[in-house]
Amino acid sequence: MLLNDMLMRIISWGERKAEVRALVLEGSYAKEEGVDDLSDLDINIWFEGALTFGQGTQWLEAIGAVLIETPLTMTTPAGEVLTQLVIFENGVKVDFSFWPVEMLEKPFPYYEKLQVLVDKDDYARKINCCITKSEKLPLPEARFQKLVNEFWFELHYVAKFLKRGEVWFVQGIQAGIRENYFLPLFEECARIEGVKTSFSGRKIEKWLPSVFVKRLPCLFAGYDVADGWQVMWEEIALFEEVSLFVARNRDFDLPIAKIEGMKALLKQIQEA
Repeated sequence: MLLNDMLMRIISWGERKAEVRALVLEGSYAKEEGVDDLSDLDINIWFEGALTFGQGTQWLEAIGAVLIETPLTMTTPAGEVLTQLVIFENGVKVDFSFWPVEMLEKPFPYYEKLQVLVDKDDYARKINCCITKSEKLPLPEARFQKLVNEFWFELHYVAKFLKRGEVWFVQGIQAGIRENYFLPLFEECARIEGVKTSFSGRKIEKWLPSVFVKRLPCLFAGYDVADGWQVMWEEIALFEEVSLFVARNRDFDLPIAKIEGMKALLKQIQEA
């Protein structure tokens, strides 16, 4: 498997590199969840002294031939950390991040699950102090009410810009609606059913109740105004079902009068 071969190359490089004091694997590969040939490797490099790698491709030559790379900065509870995302010529993508060992003096919640690959100075003990469980608590009613309220505001934008024929702009709004309003309620539906979710909607077909999975295609529109209107009304119907499911199971209130008023307004905009 290419991932295993690349992992061995990275470990070999880290063992030889004096500045590298520890290598830690995190992400899906460390969790051993949903790993396949297209999975990334997430490697945290703990180093001491000056950072002599992390820019360009020269330092990566000892690991493998690079197809493309990009440096980024990641914000963490301990401060900003440099990263370098690399796609090697063999197709393996590795997300490297570079952590000064001084950060271990103040444990911070960063890792959910990890595998220590290299540990030259017994840093694993300190790294283990940083582990935190990613536990999603039930949706509070205040958050639920905010999601419902903002969903209808966003639908008002959808209707206005569909009426103006601005399909490109509407497509962007709809993407935000799926991520910001449907996804949190879908995750709450799964929690109600006692099912573990994945981040950012990954593998949603496996954890979302099947009655809602069947309806997911209705949230995606073709590139024309008529299809946009159809999707808007179908997503309204689905959002009402999902929010009602959550409200009934969590004993939350639904602002029915406000919802009916918004539906009438959207219909009015469409037919004007």
